[in-house]
Amino acid sequence: MKSSLFIFCFLIAAVAVGQNKSLGLFSDEADIGKKVLKGSTTYDKKTKEYTIEGAGANIWGTHDEFHFVWKKMKGDFVVKTNGAFVGKGVELHRKWGLMVRTSLDTSATHVNGVEHGDGLTSLQYRKASAAVTEEKKFTLTHANMIQLERKGNTYIMTATKEDGTTASEQVEVNIGDEVYVGLFVCSHNKGVAEKAVFSKVSIGK
Repeated sequence: MKSSLFIFCFLIAAVAVGQNKSLGLFSDEADIGKKVLKGSTTYDKKTKEYTIEGAGANIWGTHDEFHFVWKKMKGDFVVKTNGAFVGKGVELHRKWGLMVRTSLDTSATHVNGVEHGDGLTSLQYRKASAAVTEEKKFTLTHANMIQLERKGNTYIMTATKEDGTTASEQVEVNIGDEVYVGLFVCSHNKGVAEKAVFSKVSIGK
């Protein structure tokens, strides 16, 4: 009886710890896609940095695979982050960035501001569920700061390099009023997990 009671208490405590995990500005996290390697988010309360590990084949085509830490939002907003990969990595097109998404479904409508492992900076978007992802490539490369702003159905991405060089692109996409907003990492390889560190993260109206 004592042994059973101990195990029960231990399980309750473990669940409580999981529920109390701090994700900073965000509410929850998830692996998007089917049979994606388990990802994770660690938030450092002192530095206010997020270390995100994620896998997945890609964020492209008609469906996506990645790790996502998010919160739900309505109306207009601005979300901003600095970011950098940890280590050399495996794939040139591994990705970190900001995501606005209508749901956690793998084929959901979305807009994302993304930095690739090879330095490509782009605004990617899917205008309808299961539609093919489209892209606006920046002439600027190797950005270390990305901002994504929503004004109605207009999404404006601004990218900035360490030397202060800035560029922007925008697109019209009707995702709906209530959306999932957050940070993501995609390894561009189903069998590999990649890490990126996000700092100076802010979300405002």
